[in-house]
Amino acid sequence: MKKMITTKDLMSLNEMMTYENWMATKMKFCEQAVSEKPLKTMFKSMADEHKANHAKLLNYLKANAEGGDK
Repeated sequence: MKKMITTKDLMSLNEMMTYENWMATKMKFCEQAVSEKPLKTMFKSMADEHKANHAKLLNYLKANAEGGDK
């Protein structure tokens, strides 16, 4: 069932999606900047988690946006 998304909700979703995208980009940069395998693995894992969070927020928005089921 769709939920009504208000302007305030959209503003919050925008902030959260921007943050998650920014953090994924930063963690990817950190992964590429280090040479130690444990750090590379940690930064990649963090980047993947932030990408997944961004995707979940986007899916929520798509599922609840007006006309999102078309």
